[in-house]
Amino acid sequence: METEITLEQALDLIGKQTAKIQEIEEKEIQKAGGHVLAENIYASLDNPPFPRSPVDGYAVNAADLRGASKESPAELKVAGCIYAGDDGQSYKAEKGEAYRIMTGAPFPGGTDTAVKQEDTDYGEETVHIYKEQKPYDNYCFQGEDYKKGTLLLKEGTFLTFAEQGILSGIGRTYVKVYKKPSVRIFTTGDELCMPGMSLAPGKIYDSNGMMTAARLRELGIEPLSVSHAGDDEKELARILEKASEDTDIILTTGGVSVGKKDILHGALKRLGAEKIFWRIRLQPGMPTIFSVYKKTLILSLSGNPFGAMANLELLFRPILGILMGTDRFSMEKRTGILKDVFPKKSKVRRFVRANYKEGMVTLPEGIFSSGAIGTLRGCNCLLDIPAGKEPLKAGEEVTVWML
Repeated sequence: METEITLEQALDLIGKQTAKIQEIEEKEIQKAGGHVLAENIYASLDNPPFPRSPVDGYAVNAADLRGASKESPAELKVAGCIYAGDDGQSYKAEKGEAYRIMTGAPFPGGTDTAVKQEDTDYGEETVHIYKEQKPYDNYCFQGEDYKKGTLLLKEGTFLTFAEQGILSGIGRTYVKVYKKPSVRIFTTGDELCMPGMSLAPGKIYDSNGMMTAARLRELGIEPLSVSHAGDDEKELARILEKASEDTDIILTTGGVSVGKKDILHGALKRLGAEKIFWRIRLQPGMPTIFSVYKKTLILSLSGNPFGAMANLELLFRPILGILMGTDRFSMEKRTGILKDVFPKKSKVRRFVRANYKEGMVTLPEGIFSSGAIGTLRGCNCLLDIPAGKEPLKAGEEVTVWML
């Protein structure tokens, strides 16, 4: 599609070409974070697996505390001490007895409440307790968190530290997950010089490779490779074909406009890739190409750093969400009040780097050209300015997309 399209049309076309990855693998629980669960997880035991104390104090029978007060404390014999990890079934309190008990320790037989130690005289052989309690005060029941057989995590759940803790808490060491998308990154352009090399006249250091790879890692995706390709159509086509053999997404930056060295068009044609769209009606990053070669998606972004990073957020994140079958990567939209002036008129829809905090939207100091990267620092959102909008004034209500 050669005509300009809207962002929403681009996302719709992307959705029609993208499908959830169905390949499943087993992962150690400690390495499963950032994956999507490929099985239902049921509780293999009650949690907690026994009644336990939520406080440090004394396990007693509430009936032995009737009438207890500071002036007339209940006096009980201390039959022993129970720590977390002890076998509670080996202890039993008789009438008039208490057990010293620690947080997380199992209740002994014959007791139904735990008295906080600060409501006692901390006695070791006998203890004076200064208050009454009802049965099951300060008492964690067996299975009160969940019962054996309960569905804890559904297939399709995105795994974070919390889910990893749940899995570990039921004794699991491995879990089935969907394979993460594989991504290779290529920056293009003879003008680029790799960091660490001497900068020749007319050259610039490549920042796109580092930024896109680092952002992918923040999103939980480790690129298979980050490479550079020169302005050679035939060679770039060969590189893309080789990369497609083991890659779900190829991400490129540069070479997507209409200059003599904008070689992505020719390279994709040589490759035999199907071009789904080129040119999105927005700024920056208008000359973005989305194409498909066999089963590999190819997203070709602007070589301008902010143009590349803006469309990485707007386009790559939705692709990632579809491939992984999760809405984890959806960008939250918020409204806020613009604190600063944005002096430019927006002929087409424009996305501007900004910061959102407590309902206020501020703009970074510095230049806003798509080639500038300094003003990216500290930004946590993209300010969405509609097409045809006059310069923005301080105090206007605006929409932002949270990063």
